[in-house]
Amino acid sequence: MRLDLVTYEEIGRSMYVLFPDGDRLSCYENTLITILRESDSDADIQALLADVDFCQLADEQRFVMLFPNPVNGHWNWDLDEAQRDDLGDIAEMIRLFNHQPDLNDRGIYHNMHNARYFVGIGAGASMLHTLAACNPVNVAGVFTIGGALSEKAETRSVKAPVSAILCNADNQSKEFFKALNRVDRESDNQFYNSVNDAQFVHIVDGTNVQLNAQAIRFGWERLFSKVCRPNSCEYGDMGPRTVRDDYRFVVHENDTQLGDNNGIGHTWFEFIPESAKADPNKKVPLLLFNHGGADTPGNVCNMIKLHEVAEEDGFILVYPWATSKWGWNQDMVDDQYDDVSYLYALIAYMKKTYAIDETRVYIGGFSNGSAMAQVFAMTNPEIIAAVCADNTRFCQDRNTRPFAIAGKKKLEFDFRMPVWYTYGTRDIEYPAVRGSGQQVQYDFWKAYNNITRKQTPYIDEPASCGVGVSGDVVEEYYPNPRYPQREYTTHRFFSNDPKPLNLYNYSLADGKGHDANPEEAWLGWNYLKQFSRMSDGSLVISGTEQPLDQLMN
Repeated sequence: MRLDLVTYEEIGRSMYVLFPDGDRLSCYENTLITILRESDSDADIQALLADVDFCQLADEQRFVMLFPNPVNGHWNWDLDEAQRDDLGDIAEMIRLFNHQPDLNDRGIYHNMHNARYFVGIGAGASMLHTLAACNPVNVAGVFTIGGALSEKAETRSVKAPVSAILCNADNQSKEFFKALNRVDRESDNQFYNSVNDAQFVHIVDGTNVQLNAQAIRFGWERLFSKVCRPNSCEYGDMGPRTVRDDYRFVVHENDTQLGDNNGIGHTWFEFIPESAKADPNKKVPLLLFNHGGADTPGNVCNMIKLHEVAEEDGFILVYPWATSKWGWNQDMVDDQYDDVSYLYALIAYMKKTYAIDETRVYIGGFSNGSAMAQVFAMTNPEIIAAVCADNTRFCQDRNTRPFAIAGKKKLEFDFRMPVWYTYGTRDIEYPAVRGSGQQVQYDFWKAYNNITRKQTPYIDEPASCGVGVSGDVVEEYYPNPRYPQREYTTHRFFSNDPKPLNLYNYSLADGKGHDANPEEAWLGWNYLKQFSRMSDGSLVISGTEQPLDQLMN
C-alpha cells in the first residue's frame, strides 16, 4: 500500500490516504473506507502498513482508505453552530478526492458511490452517528467504536436505513440504529430487518476494541463485504453486495487471444451457470452486459447482479471491460479503440468456446455501456436478438457513424430490434423532453421498429408521463419483495406491422438516480429471452413474458 498526505487548502482540511498496490485501474471493485480518529498523527496508519496480512487483504480487495484529520483533535458531532461544520467538510473532502479536474477524472481511483464505508472511534464514532442520521447519502455502512448520539442529530435525522457495527456504543445510539434499520429479528447480537436483511445492526459490547488492522478486518468481514448502498431513492437503500470473494466468474485479464485492435489484451468476466456446466453440449443463450463510463466489470456485477438471473434461467453471461479500461467508444471515432470490433470478437470467441444458441445472443449495458450496447446492436443487427439498455442517452448529431451504418444495413434488410429501456426519475434527463438525448434514442428505435413516432413535448410543456410520449400500453408494478416500495412504470410501444409487435419499452424506475437496480436484470431478461434472430435476419418470438409483478417472488 502507498501512504499520501492530501491537503485541501480551499476548505482548510487535510487527510492521509492509503492506496492499494497494483495498477490504479483494476477490473475489480474498489472499497472506499473513511476513518475518523481523534488524532492527526500517522502512527496508527504506519502500524497498518506494518501488518503484512492486512496489506494483503487491502490490496486484494482494493481498499482505498481516507483518514480525514480532525481540527485540533475535535469533531463537531453535536452540530454546534458556533464550531466548524465537520459534517459538511467530511462530505466535501470525499467529493474532492473522487473528483480531480486537473486529471480529467482519469487519474483517480474510481470509487462507486454504493461501496463507501466509515469507521470511527471516540468522538470520531459520535461524528459518524451524526453522519448516518443526517446525511446518509452514499453511506453504505458505519463501524463505530464507542461514541454517543447527539440530540440534535437525532432530531434532524432523515430516518434512512444505515447498517452498522456498534462496539461499546451508548444505549441511545443502539436503539437509534435499530429504529433506522427497522429491525424486527435478532440472532447472535445481530438485529436485522426480515424484509431486507441488508438492513442490520451488529452489537459488540464489553470488548476492548482498538482501531487497528484486526478491527478493520472485522468490519470488512461483517459489514463492508456484505452490504452496499445503491442510488435507488433520495437517500439510497441498503442492499446485498457482491465482492471478489463471492465471484464464480471465469476472469480473463489482459487476454490477447481475441485478435482485434492489433491484438491488444482485453479483460472480461464470464459467468457459466451450473446447468451449462452439467450439460456443456446443450446450447444456451448468451448475454453481454457493459459497465458504465469509468466503471469496471466488478462495479457493474455488484450493481445489476445479472449473474443471479443467469444462474436461475441458465444462460451464459459476460461482463466485458472497455478496451480503454475507462469508457466505451460509443461514437465509433477513429482516434479511440474500436469497441465494436472488440465486442464482435468477444461474441465470436464465446460461440467458439461454449455451446451458444446463435439465434439468442443479446446485449445490454449501463450508462455509457448502455449506449455502446445500442450502437453495437444497430450496427450488427444480424447477430443480436434484443437489447437491454439501462440509464443512458445519446445524441444523433454526435453519433453519426453508427447511425449511418445502421441505416445502410436497414436498407439491405428490414430488421427489427426489440429494446427494453430503463431510466430513473432522479437521473439527469428526467422528464424526457424534445431535444434531449432520451428523445433521440427512443425516436430512433421507434422508427427502426416501424412504431409511430409521436411528438415529444418541449421542456416548458406539461409532460405528466415523464417518458416524453406515453406508451400504447402502460403497466405499473412493484417487482422486488426486498423493496416493496420500489415502483416501475413501463410504457410499451407496438409496431405498425400486420401483427403489431411490442418492440420498444420505456420502463421508468421511480426514485432511482444514475444506477442500475437488480430487479432491472430480471425485468430486462424476462423481455429479451422471448426473441430469436434467424440467419436470414428475421426475428422469431417464442414464448411469453412471465407476469412482471411475480418475477422475483
